[in-house]
Amino acid sequence: MKKYLNQLINCALCLLLLGSAAIKAQDTVGTLQIDTIATDSILRSTTDQNFLTRWVDVLPDHPTVPSPRDVLGYTIGTPGELTQVDDIYRYFEALAAASDRVEIFQLGQTFEERDMLLVAIAEPEFLTDIDTYKSYLNQLSDPRVTDRAKAEEIIEDALPIFWMTAGLHSPELGPPEMVMELAYRLAVETREPFASIRENVITLITPVFDVDGRTRQVEWYKRNIKGHTDHNDMPPRSVPFWGHYTYHDNNRDGISISQPITQNYVNGVYEWKPTVSLDLHESVPLLYVAGGTGPYNEGVSPITISEWQMMANYEISRLTGLGLEGVWTWGYYTGWYPGYMLWATNNHNGMGRFYETFGNGSADTMERDIGNVRFAGKDVTSRQWYRAAPPPKKMTWSMRNNTNYMQSGVLASLEMVAKNGKMFLSNYYQKGVDALEQGAEEAPYAYLIPQQQTDPDSANYMVAALGRHAIEIQQVTADGEYGDVEIKRGDLLVKLNQPYGPLAKTLFENQDFPKDVEVPPYDDVSWTFGLVYGVDVEAIDDEDVLLHVADSFNQDEAFLSSTDLPRGNGIWVIPNNGQRELGPARFALGDMTVLVAEEEFEVGRDSYPAGSLLLDMNELDRDRVSAVLSETNLVVENLRRMPDVATHELDLPRLGVYQSWRSTQNAGWVRYSLDQAEIPYTLFSKDKARAGSLLEEFDVILIPHMSGGTTLAAIIGGVDPKWSPLPYTNTAATPSHGHILSSEDITGGLGFEGMAAFDEFVRGGGTLVTLGSAGVIATDSGILRGVNKRSTAGMNTPGSIMTAKITDHSSPLVYGYDEITHVFKGNSPIFSVADYNRQYSPLQFGVKEYDEDESEDEANDSDDEESTPKPPLVISGGIVQGADRIDGQPAIVSKSLDDGHIVLFSWNPMHRHVNHHDHAFVYNAILNWNDL
Repeated sequence: MKKYLNQLINCALCLLLLGSAAIKAQDTVGTLQIDTIATDSILRSTTDQNFLTRWVDVLPDHPTVPSPRDVLGYTIGTPGELTQVDDIYRYFEALAAASDRVEIFQLGQTFEERDMLLVAIAEPEFLTDIDTYKSYLNQLSDPRVTDRAKAEEIIEDALPIFWMTAGLHSPELGPPEMVMELAYRLAVETREPFASIRENVITLITPVFDVDGRTRQVEWYKRNIKGHTDHNDMPPRSVPFWGHYTYHDNNRDGISISQPITQNYVNGVYEWKPTVSLDLHESVPLLYVAGGTGPYNEGVSPITISEWQMMANYEISRLTGLGLEGVWTWGYYTGWYPGYMLWATNNHNGMGRFYETFGNGSADTMERDIGNVRFAGKDVTSRQWYRAAPPPKKMTWSMRNNTNYMQSGVLASLEMVAKNGKMFLSNYYQKGVDALEQGAEEAPYAYLIPQQQTDPDSANYMVAALGRHAIEIQQVTADGEYGDVEIKRGDLLVKLNQPYGPLAKTLFENQDFPKDVEVPPYDDVSWTFGLVYGVDVEAIDDEDVLLHVADSFNQDEAFLSSTDLPRGNGIWVIPNNGQRELGPARFALGDMTVLVAEEEFEVGRDSYPAGSLLLDMNELDRDRVSAVLSETNLVVENLRRMPDVATHELDLPRLGVYQSWRSTQNAGWVRYSLDQAEIPYTLFSKDKARAGSLLEEFDVILIPHMSGGTTLAAIIGGVDPKWSPLPYTNTAATPSHGHILSSEDITGGLGFEGMAAFDEFVRGGGTLVTLGSAGVIATDSGILRGVNKRSTAGMNTPGSIMTAKITDHSSPLVYGYDEITHVFKGNSPIFSVADYNRQYSPLQFGVKEYDEDESEDEANDSDDEESTPKPPLVISGGIVQGADRIDGQPAIVSKSLDDGHIVLFSWNPMHRHVNHHDHAFVYNAILNWNDL
C-alpha cells in the first residue's frame, strides 16, 4: 500500500511539474493571459493526462470578467469542493454583470419556491436582439404560417439555440460544477472553437434543474459523505429526498407533466424553441453520448433519429481525436419512451439528447474498477464498433476528470451545431412540414374525446395534459359522422395535421413494443392516454374529418363543467363508474354519513352499479354536501327513497403511509397523488413502526411500491447500520433536511420490531394495503399465510397496459370497474394463491381461466372459432418475457387476518401520477377498510 501511495504522489508531482513548465512556456491562451493558479489546479486534479484535452487544460485570466475561482475561491473540479446552489447562482450573476455576452432569465420556481435559471451566452448583438432570434424559431415552428420561401429567408438570419441542462438528478454532482467553467470559457475565450460557437449559436444553460434536490444533496455530501473515498464502502451517496415529491424519475414526468420543474422546462421549450437540447447526466464510464439502440419511438421524426447518430459520431470522432478514451454511443437506452425531460425537444421537432459522464457521486477522488461493468451484453471496456477506443479497466477518477470529459463533449457538440446551424434549422422546419403532411395523408386523421365520459374529472385532466404538451385541440360546433364514429357538438377533436401531430398520435395510440429486441427496454413501453387516464377516446380514419368545422378549444377552461346538483332532498346517489374522484369526494364530506351499495340495484328503468354512494339528504346538511359536490365532476341523482339494497357505511379511516428510507421514489408519487386528491394521511417510517401501537394512530396503513426487486431482507435491514448514526434532520448546517420526514438515524430498516408491529396492527383490526413489491412484507414474513410471491425469473414487464378481469364482483375492492378492465403493470412481484384459495383474489391479470391448461385449449379450438375472441393480455406496450406466467394470475389478493385485513396489489396502481384509471382500486381499499 505504501509503495502504491508513493507512486500516486510521484505521479501527481510529475503532472504538476509538467503543467508548470507548460505554463511558463505558454503565457497566453488565445489573446488572454493564463490563470496560472486555476491551471495548476486543473493539472493537479486531473489524475491522468489521457483524461484531459487542449480545450480545457488551461484557463484564461480575463482582466474584468470573473472566473469561477474568482468568485468561489476554488477551481472547478478541486477535490472535496462541491458548490451549493446559492453560490452557483452567485457566480452566474457575477459573470452576467461583468460580461455583455451573458444574460440571465428566470425559468420559474420549484415546488419549494426556489428559482430555476436560464443563462444565455452569445455575442452581445444577439442578446440585445434576443426577442428577434426567438421569433425566428417560433416562425419556423409552424409551416402553416411560414411558407418555404419565407423559411429559407429566416434561416439565413436565424441562429440555432442550444439548451443544456444540468443537475436534474441530484447525486450526479458534476454537471452543475462543469457548466460554471464552460460558461466562463464561452464568455471570454478568444480561440476556437469558443469564438465560432459564440458567433453562430445562442447557448442556453440551466445550471441546476432540480434546485430543491441539489440544495439537499450538497448538504448531505458535506454532512455524511465528504472524506469517504472507497466507492464500494461508504454511506448512501444520495440524499433520501430530492424534489418535494420526485426522486430519480423526475426525469420521467414528461407524460403527465405534473411537477413544476417539468412544467417550467416545457414552457421554456415552447418559448425558446431550442433547435438542440442536451441533458447532462452521470455515471456511465467514461462518456456515453446518446444515440439509442432502438427500437425508436414511431412518433419521432426520422430526421431527428439521423441527427442523433450524426451528432454522436461527430462527438466520438472529435473527442477521440483530442485523445480521450472511453467515449461511445449506442449500447445504452433505447429511444422508445417519450416521457424523459429532454424529449420535450424531440416531441416538438427539435433534437434532444443526453450525456452520461463517469462520476463518483462525490467530489472526492477515488480508485475505480469498471472491469465488470456491462452494457448491451458487452463489457464497457471492450472494443466495439460504437466504442473504438475503450477505457481502462482500472483508474483513479476525480471530479476534475469528470469536468474535462463532459466539458470537452459539450464543446464538440456546440462546435458541430455552430458549423452546421443552417442545416439544423432547415431540419427543424422540415420536421414541421413532414408532420403536417403525415397528418393529412395517413390514418388516423384525428382523435375524438366525447363529452359523455364515465370519469369527467379524468377527462379534464387528460385534456389539460394535452395542453401542457402544446397539442392543438378543437371543440366541435356541429354534429357529424365519419365512418362509424359520431361526433357531437361540444366534443373535442384533435386533428393530426398540425406541427405536433405525431406527438398527439404517440400519446393516443396503443404502443406495440417489438417482442424480439437486442437490448431490453429502458423504461415504460406504454402510456396510451385514453387507457391510463380512463377516458373514452376514439380514432377517426376518415380524412374528411380534417374539414369538419370546429373552434379552437380554450385550454384555460375545463372541458367538462362541474356537477349540477339535484333540487330535491331525497336520497342522493352518486353512481360508481371507477372514477378516481369518488374517493377524494368521500374524504371531503368528512364526518357525514355516507353509505355504499354492496350490489347493483335498479330504480325504475335506471340501474346503478355496486359501489354507488348514497346520501340521505333528509338527514344531512345540504349546504355542506353541496359545497363539496358542486366542486366535483361527479354525477349526482336524486331518489325518492332509500333503495332496497344492502349497504355499509363508508367510515373514514385514519390513514398512514409507510416510507422506507431505502426507497423514497414511489412513495413520493403516492404522496403527490394523495395530496392532489386532498386525502389526509400521516407519513411515517421505521422509527414510529418500531415503537409499535400503530392502531392507536391508524386504521389503514398504505405501503407504496418500492422497486421491482425489493426483498423482505432489504425492508427489514434497511440502510446498513455500520454507518450509524446517519441523520436526516433540520439543523443550521442542513436547513433543507428534515422537512418531508425526519430521523436522527436513517440506518436500519423496519426491523423485527416493526414487523411485529405491523402484525399486531392487522390482527388488532387494522387494514394493511401494499402496492407492488411492498407486498413481500406480508408474504415473505409469514404474516399472511397461503399467499406466495411467484418467482420473477424469466419475467420482464417494463410497463404495459394489461387486460384484467374481475373474479369476485361482491368485493368492494373492484367497485366501479367493468368485469373486463385494464391496469398498468410494470416490473413487480405477482402474489398468488392455491386454486382452492381463489376466493381471495377478486381481480386477475388477463382473462385466462385459472385451471385452464393446454389440453383444454386444444380440445376447445373448434369452439373458440365460433365464440367471441378473448381480449389480449397486453392491450398497449408489450411484455418482453413471461406473458404465460402472468395471464390468469391474481392482480389483487385480499385476505382477513384475525380482526384485520391485508390487501396486496400485484402492480403499482399509483405509478408516477399517470395511471389515474387505477387509482380507484386504491381508494376502494382505503374507504372500505373495515368492510372487506
